[in-house]
Amino acid sequence: MSIEIKGATVPALVIRLPKNKDFDKSLKELENKLSSAFFKGSLAIIEHDENLSKEEKEKIENLLKKHNTGILAYRQSSKANSVKEKKSLKIINKTVRSGQRVEYDGDVLIIGDVNPDAYVIASGNIIVMGTLRGIVHAGANGDETAVIMALKLKPQQLRIASYITRSPDEPSGEPEYPEKAFIENQQIFIEKI
Repeated sequence: MSIEIKGATVPALVIRLPKNKDFDKSLKELENKLSSAFFKGSLAIIEHDENLSKEEKEKIENLLKKHNTGILAYRQSSKANSVKEKKSLKIINKTVRSGQRVEYDGDVLIIGDVNPDAYVIASGNIIVMGTLRGIVHAGANGDETAVIMALKLKPQQLRIASYITRSPDEPSGEPEYPEKAFIENQQIFIEKI
């Protein structure tokens, strides 16, 4: 994994130091990237997985000063940033029948229904343009920001990351509006869209 440099709205650069990489090698790589005139006169936020020593911070600050870049802040990488980037969207233009299984590393859009005893598993979001009656698992790789949306949400089981819920035993009729399931405060919430 190499060092990432991204723009932020401050305006500032976000410089992400990779985990488990030799600090001096990361510093050399950062110097090569900062040698571009594009970054001169900017501010930087240093993002890191492990705690930086006072000496390591001084080395980073000296390097940035050398390339006319100031430090705005240091911050530890958040859990959301450690989630891998999602792949493209998979579109399924048919009903997923009982016993069928759809697995995809990314977002899934189903134009049709998901019948009871059908499985849909995705590392990203799951959107069903129909009735969802089967078993769905969004954010299967641990992405707690994933959502599940359906025109009619009536799942046998609904999972987002490691959180699980199911429809009530006493069904209250057909949902009259599209709904979205998401994680908030370490539990799954469902709200109308």
